Amino acid sequence: MIGTHIGHTRITGLLGQGGMGEVYLGFDERLQRRVALKAVRNEMRLSAVSRERLLREARALSALDHPNICRIYDYAEGPSCDFLVLELVDGVTLRRAIEEGMSRARKLRIARDVVSALAAAHRRGIVHRDLKPDNIMIAADGTVKILDFGIAGVEARPSQTPPVQDEPEIESADTLIFDSVRPGWSVIAGTPLYMSPEQARGAAITTASDLFSFGLVLQMLLTERSPRADLGRDEALKLAAAGDRLPMEHQPRALTTLVSRLTSFAPADRPTAVEALRGIERIQSAPARHARAIAAAVAIALLLLGGIKYTIDVTASRREAERQRNQAEGLVSFMVGDLPRKLEPVGRLDVLDSTAEKALQYFASLSPEKMTGDELQQHARALAQLGDVRVKQGKLPEASATFQQSLRFAEAAAKRNPADDDAQLTLSNSHFYVGDALRRQGDLRSALAHFRDYYDISARLEARHPNDPKVEMELSYSHSNLGSIHEALGDYGEAETEYRTAAAIDRRRVSRDPGNEQASSDLANSLNKLGVLLQNDGHLAGARAAFEEDTAICKKLAAAKPADTRLAVRLAASLAFLGEAQLNTGEVDDAAASDRAVLAIVSGLAARDPQNLDWQRRLAVAELALAATGAARSAWNEATPMVARATTTLETLTSRDARPLWLLDLASAYDLQAHIHRGMGNRDAAVQQFERAIAQGAKARTKQTMGGSAIPPLSGALAGVAELELANGRQDLARQYAARVLSLTSAAPPRGTSPKVMDSVARSLAILDRPAEAAAIVTRLTSLGYRRPDFVARWSRPTAGPP
Repeated sequence: MIGTHIGHTRITGLLGQGGMGEVYLGFDERLQRRVALKAVRNEMRLSAVSRERLLREARALSALDHPNICRIYDYAEGPSCDFLVLELVDGVTLRRAIEEGMSRARKLRIARDVVSALAAAHRRGIVHRDLKPDNIMIAADGTVKILDFGIAGVEARPSQTPPVQDEPEIESADTLIFDSVRPGWSVIAGTPLYMSPEQARGAAITTASDLFSFGLVLQMLLTERSPRADLGRDEALKLAAAGDRLPMEHQPRALTTLVSRLTSFAPADRPTAVEALRGIERIQSAPARHARAIAAAVAIALLLLGGIKYTIDVTASRREAERQRNQAEGLVSFMVGDLPRKLEPVGRLDVLDSTAEKALQYFASLSPEKMTGDELQQHARALAQLGDVRVKQGKLPEASATFQQSLRFAEAAAKRNPADDDAQLTLSNSHFYVGDALRRQGDLRSALAHFRDYYDISARLEARHPNDPKVEMELSYSHSNLGSIHEALGDYGEAETEYRTAAAIDRRRVSRDPGNEQASSDLANSLNKLGVLLQNDGHLAGARAAFEEDTAICKKLAAAKPADTRLAVRLAASLAFLGEAQLNTGEVDDAAASDRAVLAIVSGLAARDPQNLDWQRRLAVAELALAATGAARSAWNEATPMVARATTTLETLTSRDARPLWLLDLASAYDLQAHIHRGMGNRDAAVQQFERAIAQGAKARTKQTMGGSAIPPLSGALAGVAELELANGRQDLARQYAARVLSLTSAAPPRGTSPKVMDSVARSLAILDRPAEAAAIVTRLTSLGYRRPDFVARWSRPTAGPP
């Protein structure tokens, strides 16, 4: 059929095949749009029943005009069969979307759209009869579309018995159509996994039957598990006929109640589609109602807290003061303890701002020496939570002040009872929060002091309680935190020791409890940090080994929870690091395989949520990595379109949010474009792209708080321009660029030892007529196992020096 015309529509491809027939991709040449064409299978094209089913679907769709129902454009008669010309829905099935992961809010939006479409169909008396996740599509823009009204029918009146239809049995499809086991009843049609009891028994099918199926779809959507056991057809029909489904666990009561009503055995007990729509909308609006109630509670609490504080200050009665103080602390505990957890899901952390100030004033007025140890710990933990909220709001100075208040109470609690393990843990965590806030603000030395205090406490607790999982976890974190500060300060030896110690602790945790997901995740993180450090320090074999083990762990974690997008993102990051390490050691094919795996993961994420800028950025970076492996093989035509797409994405992102890391990504994109132009002999275009990379790298460098990250792309682009200017005969200009490389790398020792930077320095030294120094660096890189193809090609010629 491909290449033939059906009316003014040309068939261009095959989209899929089902139990009844094929669905083709077509292009409407008159209206210049892509469409889908649905036909019956070759062996069934002469069946009057099959043609009737197609007509029935056409009539059902033509009677409906709803944004969540796939639209029909035409009914066309072909030479050997008839076609439905349908709206093309470019997206994934609901089942696939669930597997890729989504938030509860998005799930409720999808459920609302589905039941809204059912309400529109039911108003016309049309019953779908086969509602299931595979018949619901999620378009690329997030629009929900119900498909396949092929077995839809008009609702039977209560006094009527649906007539027997001469339908063929279809064993090869999930949707089954076969004669009823009871003479005089209708055929059984639908998917057993999502069938209502009356459908499974061949009894009258009404709009309530669709609502039962919707209840099962809603259960699957919320729990991400099949609502019924996966059995053979006969066993599944028995379960469906009995109205059985698996229990729905760990869901809010409002949702479990709605699903229970929808899946009531008696059709009369089920809500209508309109009632179900209202129920879902009430559930959707609950967080906003909750937020308004919380805001009112906060306002009352502020008034009470102000009045209570005044009472404590001026009232002579100690008893009354104590009672009021307890009431105040209860309010404060709510405001800085439970309240943030209730506000964060509805995006209203701003409600806490005035509350936080009142709470801090109240805490500052207290005397730690007059409080019990438990009170001190509670206040320290509450303030740490409040500080964490301020970190999420981007208010680092305010967060630091709050963490300092937390540390004040934690120190008093630990001093009160040094043998209290909980008090020591509270103190260690307070030191971490203070240190982390200082690290985020660039005060590394002060952060290091607090991280050492965190380690000292964790080490003492570990000596008291060897092999205690909670204490071991804290000890691992303390070593990892120390490593991050040493690395940022350029103390690579100290950083490596800390990371290796953290990894050793995590290995013990995993060996003791292999099923502990947190321990496995912590080990992967420790290995990843170690791998990055080793790669930047030139220890390429060690870096690759660390990344390989990190990736193996992340693959296992992601496979266990395929719907968890956080694990998918983490796996993609591990594979990206591994791909870079493989390219550095000359394993280009292995690097390409890793990069393709990254691209597959992030492509799915980016398509699922186009509004997630981080996922869009990860997609662009993945394309750059795969393009780099193509360029390493001189596959210029393969690399060029990927770099172009990635560059366009990154230019758009940085125009909206000029984050330093994103600017460096864009610099890398320009740098790779320059390498491709140079490889293809386009020197002028290469110089232009190198200059753009230099400009972006310099812009990013001015935004860095700790410095160093911009050095590799900047030095590489400068060296590239220097080589091209030398080839163009402009020796003085080439030497100026080469001198800038040496100045840049000498000013930033923390990253100055990375192989890519060392290569750029060697290239610059050769241009500056210092061949002996260049040769020494090349020898060093070779001994480290650096085999990046462009490096090998550059320095393997008889006369050392850049091309």
